Amino acid sequence: MMRFEKWEEEAFNYLTNLYDNFFKELSERCKECFRIDSKELFSKDVKELTPDEEQKIYDFWKKYTDDFDIAYHKYYIDRTGKFDEKFIPDDLFVGYIDGYLNNRAIEPGIADKNYFDLYLKGFKLPETYVHLINGVFEDKNYNIITKEEAINILLKHKNITVKPSMASFGGKDVKFFDNPSEEEIINYLDNLESDNLIFQETIKQSKETAKLHPSSLNTIRIMTLILDNEVKILPSAFRMGVGKSKVDNASFGGIYCKINEDGTLSNFAYDALGKKFDIHPDGGKFSDIKFDFMDKIKELVKKAAQRFPHFRLIGWDIAINENNEPVIIEANLTMSGMDVIETICGPLFGKYTEKVLNEVFLEQHKKKISMDISQYV
Repeated sequence: MMRFEKWEEEAFNYLTNLYDNFFKELSERCKECFRIDSKELFSKDVKELTPDEEQKIYDFWKKYTDDFDIAYHKYYIDRTGKFDEKFIPDDLFVGYIDGYLNNRAIEPGIADKNYFDLYLKGFKLPETYVHLINGVFEDKNYNIITKEEAINILLKHKNITVKPSMASFGGKDVKFFDNPSEEEIINYLDNLESDNLIFQETIKQSKETAKLHPSSLNTIRIMTLILDNEVKILPSAFRMGVGKSKVDNASFGGIYCKINEDGTLSNFAYDALGKKFDIHPDGGKFSDIKFDFMDKIKELVKKAAQRFPHFRLIGWDIAINENNEPVIIEANLTMSGMDVIETICGPLFGKYTEKVLNEVFLEQHKKKISMDISQYV
């Protein structure tokens, strides 16, 4: 044990409590926000449950927590058309489950897209042209380059996708260049609003994933869970853009539908607020589509998930390129879009539900230490 002077001990205790309480407060406030959402956004046009159904849900969940609200069960049961007490309420997911399974303290650094070429070396990713890390330009091999060199590299490529590499979700602030001029590239780099960006190839997608909406890169959201020292595959969804959108994210009006075990799509889809679509808004039946590459995707994410054991529950966004090869577009290491899965597929953890809930709510937990505060005092 390090010896502290009195004033150092006071500072250490204060900073430790401040740090620990931040993540407790984050979970608590998130839970409150999601519980409000369940009343304000997800309680409209929802069928009431019978008294017997409500009792069955409460009897199941009282084994794990008294901090329980039934609103999300009503929503998911209504949208899927299936009664199941094992649906995971969003408020409990953000308040307890996600923070237990995934190390939120280290997520901001690990989730930096600029380092996925290192973490996922050997896996198929979009080709990186230029990294911008903390305001420093680097080439795809992490060699520091000048802005002028970055411009010259980018001008060699016709189709470029630029994404914030940190603190971004839902497709926000993604920029696309189609055969850009030197003036366009210079103007963009001279007016950057972020010091952390990644410049990559724009994936040309498979004919199969492009059928319903060719102008957006449509992806498969598939979730992995590390449980009992194995990577388990959870349900998957197909995410599609709508209208003129170039991204498939629900936050930009995208929709999603279930991928069945045989690779066919279900005959309906939903948007982020639970509006149902029996056909794609731009035309086309979901159930006319069948994917023959799902086994490849499952094998891919089972291997990739083993690179991130700090994050036991990951939502993967996988594109299929024009050669019908799966490409990892995104690894959502926390807050992994559980609602997308439960709205169309049923309970997130399926047959693993009770094992997960027993571990989260009933077993003793070791304290997760991600930072040694003593080095600062």
